[in-house]
This record gives sequence, structure tokens and C-alpha cells, in this order.
Amino acid sequence: MRKKNEDKYKQFSNELLDWYDVSRRDLPWRAAPGASSNPYFVLLSEIMLQQTVVTTVIPYFIRFINKWPKIIDLAQADFNEVSSLWAGLGYYRRAKNLHETAKILVKQHNGIIPNDEDVLLTFPGIGEYTAAAISAIAYDTKSNVVDGNIERIFSRLYKIEEPLELSKQKIRTLSKKYLPCKRNGDYAQALMDLGSSVCIPKAPRCQICPIISTCKLGGTPNAAMYPKRLPKKNKKQRYGVFYLLMDDEGSILFSTNKNEGIFANMDVLPSIGWNEENKKLESSPKIISKELALFNLNWEILEKKINHIFSHFKLNCTLVFFRIKKSTLNNLIIDKKYRFVKKTELNKLAKPSLIKKILDVFEEEIVK
Repeated sequence: MRKKNEDKYKQFSNELLDWYDVSRRDLPWRAAPGASSNPYFVLLSEIMLQQTVVTTVIPYFIRFINKWPKIIDLAQADFNEVSSLWAGLGYYRRAKNLHETAKILVKQHNGIIPNDEDVLLTFPGIGEYTAAAISAIAYDTKSNVVDGNIERIFSRLYKIEEPLELSKQKIRTLSKKYLPCKRNGDYAQALMDLGSSVCIPKAPRCQICPIISTCKLGGTPNAAMYPKRLPKKNKKQRYGVFYLLMDDEGSILFSTNKNEGIFANMDVLPSIGWNEENKKLESSPKIISKELALFNLNWEILEKKINHIFSHFKLNCTLVFFRIKKSTLNNLIIDKKYRFVKKTELNKLAKPSLIKKILDVFEEEIVK
């Protein structure tokens, strides 16, 4: 029986690698067939790919390596530049973690990314999956790389009835048995490609799957129902007021977050009520009360409101506007953390996608 199982695991990896040799995706961080991977490219791409799809990451990755072709270049970069190039990619703490990791690697490891998952796990923003992926892809280490795509493959392969939230460890144990003796980096990327292009969530393309002969659900109508999930919880609602203060030359008031919160080190509009431990709004305000009147100004509420979805909550945004004359600015007490930014300089800011969305609304409704 043991020999039979070993043959099954070997058949799976061999068929998958044969398919990968023909069908592999051409991605800018991947080494050519038979060539060694660039560990820096692997590290950079894996951090960018955390909770972000490949098509979104590609242009950001290219911009980063054009700007900072080696890890020492990234380590020596000013973080404002890094966050500016990252703007729009989301999950902004990753940019800070990436920059901090680059500095640690240069300072403590001579710019060499270690082939040791335990060491990799000590770096900011690197968890089990990312550490395993770097080890496997960059150094061909026999590491068990398991992401959402791979969980889906093995859930279907074994027809696992337990919801994914409860079967993750079982999947890790099963998937580890299939690791090949060589070409571990290719094998990990082959699984990623299979999950991305064939064993997809809603309409799996079983008819072109290279490992269908070993799959308990392959080709059946029920395949799309796996992995099973626990019932979804409704996202919590939050409410925030976002302020656009514009002077008579069109400059807009911004601040730069410190290394904290959802938009760490990003350039943002003033806001209140949604991201504080205290003073959270319980609903969208219909009037701007004295407590909400930033700088004691008579803010105008825009009719148009926007919603923004974060991973753990839905944000309902109330947008308010005030145009101020430069001649009266001296009479206004504004904290030093704020600064006016000229309209022509807005593109240089590291703005989260939410702030971009809000600025677009202001552009449509106010700025003529």
C-alpha cells in the first residue's frame, strides 16, 4: 500500500510538471525554464501578491524593479518614494514591511535573502506561505507552499467535506505528501498556475486538467461546490466623514499618516469617525455638528456618498467641502501635521485608492 501511495504522489507531480513545462505563465518575476530564480524578484513579487491578483501586481512589479533593480537599491530608497510607487496596490502596510525587510537584509545579511524559512519568518510581513514560497521558488527547497489556490485544488482532489476554515491543516498534511524530490520551485508555481487557470473557483476547467485522473471531483458538476465554506458573516459597517479643504488657488489640505493604522505612511485627506478607537460614528451624519466641524468651518455636505470595502468592514463615507481664501488662512489654526498640496502635485502623493475615489467625486461635484 505504501508503494502504491508513493507511486500516486509521484504520478501527480510528474503529470503536473509536464503540464507546467508546456503551459506555464510568462511572468516578469519568473526565471526562464532551466534558469535560476532571482531571490529578490521572488521576495518582491510574493509580498506584492499577498491578497492581490497577478494582473494587478505585474505593472507595479515592473515599476519597482525598474526603479530599484537590486535589493540594496530598495533598502536605500526613501520610503516616501516607495509608498508613492505602491499607491493603489492596497494593503499599504505591505509597502512598509517590504522596505523594512530590505533594510534588514542589507544590514544583517549582506543583501542575501536567506534560504531558511525560520529566518524568513522573522522579517516584517512574511508569514508561513510567503516564507515557503520564497524558499521553494528562489532556492528549489522542498517547502510545502499552500495558498488559496492550492487549498482549492486539494479540497477537490480529496473531496474534503469539512469547510475550508476547518480543514486547512488537513490540506497542508495531504499536500506535503505530494512534494517532489526535485524541481520544487517549478512544482509550487505549477500548482499556482493550475489553481489560477484550470482549477478555478466557480467554473473549473476539468476537461483540460492534467491531474484529473487522480481527482475525486474532476469532471463532475459538484466540483465547483468545493472547497466548502462556513456561512459568510456580514461585514461590519463603519461611518466616516472626509474633509476636502481647498484654497482659492486649488490647493488641497492633506496629511501623511505615521506608521500606524490602515493607511500607514500614506497621504490622506483629513477624516474622522471611522478609524479611531474612540469617537466612532454610529451612522452617517445628516449635518456637520460643532463636534464634526473640523477647524470650526461651515462645511458643505455633498449629496453623493461613496462606500469602500475593506477586508473586515464596509466604510460609508460622507464627503464635506469648504473653499477658503488664502487671505483668511492665517486666522485658521491648523495642526502642523497638515499641509496644502497644489493640484499639479497630487500625482506625486502616495494616495490610497479610497482617497483617489473621494478626489474623483470632489472633481465631479465641486472642482470646475
